[in-house]
Formats: sequence, structure tokens, C-alpha cells
Amino acid sequence: MWTSRLFWKLVAPSAVLCATTLALAIWIVSRTAAAPLANPWVLAAVALVGVPLVVVLAMTMRISSRAVGSIQAIAQAAEAIANDESPPRFGVSAWDDVGDLARSFKRMSARVEARHADLRSSSQRLTTVLDGMVEGVVALNAQHEILFANPAAGRLLGFVVATAHGQPLLEVVRNHTIYEALREFREDDASCRLEVEFGEGDKRVLGINITSLSDEPATRFILVLQDITELRRLESLRQEFVANVSHELKTPLSSIKAYSETLINGAVHDAEHNTTFVQRIEEQADRLNELILDLLSLARIESGQHAFDIDRVALGDVVEACLAEHQAAADSKAIALQTNGAMAELQAQADEEGIRQILDNLIDNALKYTPSGGRITVAGRQENGEVVLEVQDTGIGIAEEHRPRLFERFYRADKARSRELGGTGLGLAIVKHLAHSFHGSVDVASEVGRGSVFTVRLPSAY
Repeated sequence: MWTSRLFWKLVAPSAVLCATTLALAIWIVSRTAAAPLANPWVLAAVALVGVPLVVVLAMTMRISSRAVGSIQAIAQAAEAIANDESPPRFGVSAWDDVGDLARSFKRMSARVEARHADLRSSSQRLTTVLDGMVEGVVALNAQHEILFANPAAGRLLGFVVATAHGQPLLEVVRNHTIYEALREFREDDASCRLEVEFGEGDKRVLGINITSLSDEPATRFILVLQDITELRRLESLRQEFVANVSHELKTPLSSIKAYSETLINGAVHDAEHNTTFVQRIEEQADRLNELILDLLSLARIESGQHAFDIDRVALGDVVEACLAEHQAAADSKAIALQTNGAMAELQAQADEEGIRQILDNLIDNALKYTPSGGRITVAGRQENGEVVLEVQDTGIGIAEEHRPRLFERFYRADKARSRELGGTGLGLAIVKHLAHSFHGSVDVASEVGRGSVFTVRLPSAY
């Protein structure tokens, strides 16, 4: 307080006035009375004037000190708020204008502190949300320097978030497509959407949405990044599936139409060929029906609409029934169908009709690609809480480059030979989805010229 300039500005005039008044009173008395220092009336007059002046000066100092103290407390609190700190507590006892100011300031500082607490809480929630997002978020200034980036952005663009703040985006992410999009971003653009490929070998596709955050021309940018690699892969598969379905449907329909037109144009009266044409129409209609049934079956399995009766299944009986059903086809090609002796002891936790469909597709494939005089063996064993079924053939085998895609719909290792032998191209895809539906798996091992082994693993019923 004693160092306060305001305090001395308030007290000094009062002190000077009191001193001047007291000196003037003494001077007047000394001029009107002889021996003033010995005259009690003079001393009484001086005391009568001096004591009130001292009291006034003391009250001025008291009031000034309290006012200055309150103002200094307000100044300290204002400085703390300016420095983003919690203001110190201070008491207010005066009921004058300064006291009203101090009380108003205390209410204001309390509201400011509450607002700051709300902002800190909102900021923490926003940070938590951004850190937990799968999508990457990057904020840039007008110079394209990084103001903020969440962890997902660092993972997607391949940079360290902790050290990226303040650095130009082009230095952190070496991708000129993004930079050019930012550079060409216009004031009237609400947003910009682009797709960028990242990576050297296993490339990822990122969808990036750029948005301006300022009324001024492109002074702030937000980049929202999403990994759409899987989406683009599925889109490619969908397009390939549609193309394959169209082709597979077109082939039998073209044959049916050609034979029908031939019959209509007079061949129906040709006793030598009309029966053959009708038989070809029937064959292509059967092929078309088989394709549609496989498509419907695969769609039901993939969508989860197929109701499976999961129960204990004796694999020996199922394998025996499947071999008996395919025995005639095997005999026609002089192919030996056989099984091992331990099959009767195996039991799986699955759907019996589903296992029958798995074995039918695998044995049918083996018969198509095994030459005359070959051998097909269905083996089974118990292994690590699972039942392992193997269908082994001595056929033409499968090249290594075809194996990763062998269980895709309509994928054929040898397209010309596969269509010549018949089939819909969906059998192995159905096998895979059925095995997965029973919480199992399917795999293949093969060597060109020596045959293939398809291995199905299913949960054991023991």
C-alpha cells in the first residue's frame, strides 16, 4: 500500500491541506496574542484546530488504504485471469463504489472461471473423441502448417503426431496430390473430396475431405481422412461378381436360344437332329438351374438366413453316403474312391446337410480334375479339439499363384477347361462359407501334376 501511487495521490492533498491549515492557524494566533506559546488559550485554539485535522487525515488514510487495497486485489485477479490462471480470493468489506466494483469483479471472475472450466471440459471431451476416431483429422493454417492431428491421422499418413505440430504438411506427408488440392482450393468451395493412394507395395486408398473453416479466403483447413482400401476392394469384387454372373448366365442362355431358333426354323422336323437339340437345351437349362440354386444357396449362407441344425454328426455315415453317390461317376472314369478306416470314430459339431454339401463339392471337383485311372481319398482325424477332413486327389494340381483366390466366387484357375468340364464356379466358395458358418476353416495344398489336398477343419463333438 505504501508504495501505491494511487494511495499517495489520495492522501497527499489531504495531508498538505491539513498541514497548511494548522500552520495558518498557528500563524494567526501568534500574530494576535503576545507570548502565544505561554498562553493557554492559544494552545487550546491550536489543539482545537489540529486534532480534527489529524483525525481527518487519519480517516483519509484509512479510507484510501482500503480503496487502494481493493483496487490492488482486483488488479491482481485481473492479471491472473489474463495469464489464464485461477484468480486469488480477496475479501470486500466496503460498501462504497469501490466495494461495488470489487463485488462485481468477483462475480465476473467466478463466471469466467466457470466458463473456463466448461471450456476445459469440452476440450477434453473433444480431444477424447478425436483420439478415439477411426478417421484421421488434420487442422492446417493458411500456410498449410499442421495445427492439430489426431493419432488416426498419423497412422493413415505415416507421421509422428507429437513432432508434427507447426510443420508444413508437405514436409510431413510426401504426397503432392494433397498439396495440389489444398493449393487449388478456392474461396467459394464448400469442400473438396479426393482419393489418394499411399504405400509402396501394399498400397492403401485414402478418401480425403478438405473443408475451409474461415470466412476469409481459405485461412484454415480441416482434412478428414478415411481408409477406403477395403471398400474399394469390395467394390471391385462386386463389379467382378456382376460381370461373372452375367457371363455365366449368358453362356447357357445363348445356347438355349440358338438351339431353340434352330428348331423353330425347321430342325424340329429333322428326325436325325431334333432330339439332340432338345437334349442340349435340357442340359443348358439344368446348368442354368444349378447356377441359380448355387447363387441362392451362397446368398443365404452369407446373409446368415440359412437355418443350420447344429448337432453331433457322425462323419463316417456322411462320407459313406457321399462316396456312394459319386461312385458311378468315378467308375465311368476308372477313378478309385476310398476312405481311411478311422472315419467311423469321428464326430463333428455341425450341420449334417452342410457337411454333406461340403464333401459333395470337394469330391465333385476332384472327379472333374482327376484323369482316368486316378485316385481320390477321403481321410479324417482328430487334432487339437478339431475334426480334420481331407479330400486328396491325384489330379492335375493347382498352380501356386491361383491358390489365394481359389475360394472366391466364379474364380477359375483354368477358365477354358473349367467351363468345358461344367460346374458353376461357386462350389469352393460355398465350401468356404459353410466351413466358416460351423466355426471351422478350409485350406488347400497342391502341386501341379501331382494332385491337391483340400483340408476342412470343424469343431469336434467330443
